Amino acid sequence: MKLKSLLTISLFFSLAAKAQTTVQAWEKFFKNDRESSRSMFTKLAAQPQTADEANIGLCLLAEIDKPALEGFTYLNKVYQSSKNPQPYLFALWDGSANYSSNRKSAEQLEFYKGLTERKNTDGALAAMAWSLIGKHQQELKKYDLAKQAYAQLGELENWTITGEYENISTSGFDKTYDVLDHPELSATFTGKRNLKFGWRKVPFTRLDKWFDFSYYNNYKNAIQFAQTFVKSPAAVVAQLRVGVSGSVKVWVNDKLVISEAEERNNDLDSYISSIQLHQGYNRILVQIGESYANRSNFMLRLTDESGRPLNDLNTTTQPQPYVKETSYEPIQIKPAAFAYFEDELKKQPESYLNRLMLAKLYLRQGNIFEARSLLESLKQRFPESTYLNFMMINLFSKAENRTGIETLREAIKTNDPECSIALELLYNEYDQQKDYVNAALMIKKLEKIYGEDEAVLQKKMNIAGKLKNQLEVIALIEKAYPLFPNSTNIVGLKYLYEKEIKKNPQAIAVIEKYLAENDDYTSSKFLAQLYLDKGEAEPGLAIYKKELENDPISFNVYSDLATQYYKLQRYDLAEKTYLQALEIDPNHSVTHAALGQVYDMAKQKAKSIQAYNRSLQINPNNYDAIRSLRRLQEKKPVFDYFTQPDVKALIAAAPAAKDYPDDHIVVLNKEVQKVVYENGGSEEKHFYIAKILTQKGLEASTEYAVSYNSDQEYNIEVAEVIKANGTKVPAEKNDNNIVFTNLEVGDVVNIRYSIENYFVGTMATQFWDSFYFSDGLPYVNSKYSLLIHHDKTFKHVFSQTTLPSVKTRKDEFDLYVWQQSNQKSLSYEDKMPPSDDVTNKLYISSVPNWQFVSDWYNNIATAKARSSYEIKSVIRSLFEGKANLDPLSKVKMIYNYITRNIAYSSVSFRQSGIVPQNPSTVINTRIGDCKDVSTLFVTMCKEAGIEAQLALVSTRDNGQNTLLLPSIDFNHCIAKAIVNKQEYWLELTSGNLPFNTFSNTFINSNILEIGKSPAQLKKFNPELRGRNILNYTTSVTLKDADMIIKEQNQNTGSAASYLRSVFKDLSAKDQLKKMKEQIAALYPENETYSLDFSNLNAETASSDTVGTAASYKLINVSKPVAGMLIFSIPWSSKTAATDLQILSPRKFGIDLTQLFSADESTQQLSLELPEGKSIVQPFKAVSLSNEFVDFSIESVEKDNKIILKRRFVLKNDLVPLDKVEAFKNFYKQMTDADQQQLAMK
Repeated sequence: MKLKSLLTISLFFSLAAKAQTTVQAWEKFFKNDRESSRSMFTKLAAQPQTADEANIGLCLLAEIDKPALEGFTYLNKVYQSSKNPQPYLFALWDGSANYSSNRKSAEQLEFYKGLTERKNTDGALAAMAWSLIGKHQQELKKYDLAKQAYAQLGELENWTITGEYENISTSGFDKTYDVLDHPELSATFTGKRNLKFGWRKVPFTRLDKWFDFSYYNNYKNAIQFAQTFVKSPAAVVAQLRVGVSGSVKVWVNDKLVISEAEERNNDLDSYISSIQLHQGYNRILVQIGESYANRSNFMLRLTDESGRPLNDLNTTTQPQPYVKETSYEPIQIKPAAFAYFEDELKKQPESYLNRLMLAKLYLRQGNIFEARSLLESLKQRFPESTYLNFMMINLFSKAENRTGIETLREAIKTNDPECSIALELLYNEYDQQKDYVNAALMIKKLEKIYGEDEAVLQKKMNIAGKLKNQLEVIALIEKAYPLFPNSTNIVGLKYLYEKEIKKNPQAIAVIEKYLAENDDYTSSKFLAQLYLDKGEAEPGLAIYKKELENDPISFNVYSDLATQYYKLQRYDLAEKTYLQALEIDPNHSVTHAALGQVYDMAKQKAKSIQAYNRSLQINPNNYDAIRSLRRLQEKKPVFDYFTQPDVKALIAAAPAAKDYPDDHIVVLNKEVQKVVYENGGSEEKHFYIAKILTQKGLEASTEYAVSYNSDQEYNIEVAEVIKANGTKVPAEKNDNNIVFTNLEVGDVVNIRYSIENYFVGTMATQFWDSFYFSDGLPYVNSKYSLLIHHDKTFKHVFSQTTLPSVKTRKDEFDLYVWQQSNQKSLSYEDKMPPSDDVTNKLYISSVPNWQFVSDWYNNIATAKARSSYEIKSVIRSLFEGKANLDPLSKVKMIYNYITRNIAYSSVSFRQSGIVPQNPSTVINTRIGDCKDVSTLFVTMCKEAGIEAQLALVSTRDNGQNTLLLPSIDFNHCIAKAIVNKQEYWLELTSGNLPFNTFSNTFINSNILEIGKSPAQLKKFNPELRGRNILNYTTSVTLKDADMIIKEQNQNTGSAASYLRSVFKDLSAKDQLKKMKEQIAALYPENETYSLDFSNLNAETASSDTVGTAASYKLINVSKPVAGMLIFSIPWSSKTAATDLQILSPRKFGIDLTQLFSADESTQQLSLELPEGKSIVQPFKAVSLSNEFVDFSIESVEKDNKIILKRRFVLKNDLVPLDKVEAFKNFYKQMTDADQQQLAMK
């Protein structure tokens, strides 16, 4: 017994010692002490009990500062020595040890071959190994060997496909399609743009056996299907394994077995389900969706429980009788490595190895949230870890979080400036900054780490080239080429050196030698062009043909070859090649248009027209095809139907400055010419010709920005200054920005630009527009012309004064023209409504009604408001341990989570103007715009079992009398939750705004509720909302000419938000300074003593009401007059006559939200007189009321104090023009009461 006890104790201490030493090595690793970590791992690798973990550590270290093959050496050691290498190989598979190059070393090939023969590992590893072997052989152009390797993958073949269906914003994923019920080849379906399609076979597939929809259809924003029929010799329970790019659903015998809505780019066997194969034929149906994955493909394998492909299965594209599955329930199976590390982590929750390996697996699978949770738990302990930061960069790259990536890059450069990653980043920065001295210094440091490898040599050549050091570039090329003859870049430089410097007539042989053993189509295309440029057409064409022979699915090669035939005027071969391309993708609009061009040149007019028509049926927005088709049909160019402005005549007749004494610019012509085609495409031209009248007008006209959005393309056709003598000076252009230089008073600015619209989805067939016929500038001529196909219906309406239209028939179009001459400028008036409420604006729309818009957006947003692992995890963490939460409390917790954790961000390269981001993406990136956070709120509410909806908003600053016709011209998005039949509306872009509150400037905005029927545009003013209230309690002590004030106030709604936004992030000292500045606006002489807040920080607040307690002194505010001191009451929110300037004649009403920020304001002010002093005449009480405002001041004298109570209530916030004069008088009474002076003696 003693011996056994001693052995047990010995084993315990042995394990403890192992844990301690590996932990220390990992901690050195995470602390960027790579030298110590590598030394410790190397020693541990010599001990059998720690060898596996140590070799993994060395493999990861090699990813940072060693050649890729060194990392592979340690990976191979894990494989050779570990009793269970499988989970570690899965976790490490995507590292540089395997993926630094498609070309593999002999040792790597031996490793992969061994994996394919090993029987005690999951078959996915063997398949992954075969895949890399195949890529190696393909890279070497050994296509037969590559095909042999890929043939071992065991994927299902013989697919027929159908689609495309609409999937903007993942809106197609959850829909039910009749494809499921119609496997027969004769079936016809209707999809995008109402195109008809059926099942079709594909002529070729990718060499690597991934079934890739991007070759066969326009996969962007599309749902597509593939089916095959699998014959099994016997009934068997098997595993269905699939890897994808995109979202995926899989049915077996019409039974849904896999459904993954999240779009991921992962590897084979990522999703696994048990299935029942019937004896005989079984139908396998796959749905792949793309809206943000940027790819659309899958690989599906049927295997045994060990992942080995089932034998004796046959597949066919021909539909076969099959038995629908009605009883078997599939079971979702985690890939083996996931289950292993999840179990290990439960046993050893503090294990660095297990957490790191599982995070790598999640990243490989595309499970962003799970990976981030693990990595952030590690980063909390090791915030400066370069390896963890590099993994987070990989994670943010998958999540498209550019801000996160840049932040982490800066962190690496700051915390670990001598690591190779930091040096690479700094080299790139110095190179971009043209700081070649420091760039060269970074190269030297990288060379110390890696030696003079290919990357270092290329950097040296780059810098030498930038410094125009030709001799050094030549020497480096001569050194690099023998060492790296398979490097595309180095081979390209070698070719240029031979051709341009040495004038070697055989320089082309450099490219030919490289291509003999490298599968590189870009270089092949370059070589082909070299032959063609020399007039040697046949060798050049032969290169394209050979590429097609090697990989006949290559759609782009067919297109490139056909283009060469076209240039050579071999129209018959161009036609044949384009038709071969269309056998792969029969719905390729550009290829049909190219075919139309071929037929046109071949004088086959009917065929050319047919091809162009087909191109436009597929894509109505192909404007080049439209122009070519019209030319063939001998129709006028569409813009020839319009009367073009005569710039010369307009300038000759231009008025002089004396004709417009109150203006600085006069617009001679503002015009839009819009064309709307039958099938939905639309394009337009914009004209702007303006004369500069004054220096102020000149300063306002030096720059002009062409307005466009992400689904439009613009072309600036004319941008010039026309001088008084007729000289034209071209403007400078940078993207959509125009700058007019050498501009003088009296010059004319002339701009003409075109816009092509590329709308997609349901809205692609609709159009909407608006045009101002009056604004802040005077117009000699303003004109809107609409050329619209006569079968296209639309409505139009004016916001103020209806202008008559002139309608004429123009071939298949109707031309409508609205025109106005000599429109005066609209003068600004104080507190006038927003410009869109006072201008005369034309609205045009073909959108049937607001229900159409609501349904359209509901389709997009509802698809995104789908639960996910991230949503479930956040909801669970919010409510965990909080039993008996009522629904409203849950809504508030969700609101607080979003406003405190998601930062507002709206940038065009990250976000669409229309489509919300996936809620899981918003959680992962922690940034989003209004529609992103609102959609996240709706999604979280639904997960919590609470009804919630979105609403699109045109905010009040865009006007209240706007959106007179249905369109999507909204600029904001909010959400509401419905609890106990009560609606709680929420603004989710501010962390300062209390729950269910809005500023007065938002009230009466136009909103469209999404998902509500019937849908109507309405003014936003919910009954249940937090009001914006200011309550003050103030004590004032008069002392000589000064006032000593102590004040407390309570602020709700937007008043609370204002205080938080101004004071929350200031120190106590700066808060006092800020208060002093604000008081000084009315009382320049003051002293501030104290300022305290309650509930200022929304995250720690116990109430939505922000309180303040302040003390200060107003100096010299009492003025001596005839032995008395004269003073005014220091109201905290007093009105002033200067705040509202009403000049007659007034043309517009008054927007009171620009004058009053609160719904209600009350103040009780106690005025203490000095001993022996009294008020000469009592304060005059006032009580005023009209339909807009209630206002009163009461006064009570008690002992030596005067108690004043001031109350203000805003009832309606827009004064119409006919009541302006009455309100002006009312407001004067308010200001007189607020400014009332008292005399003391």
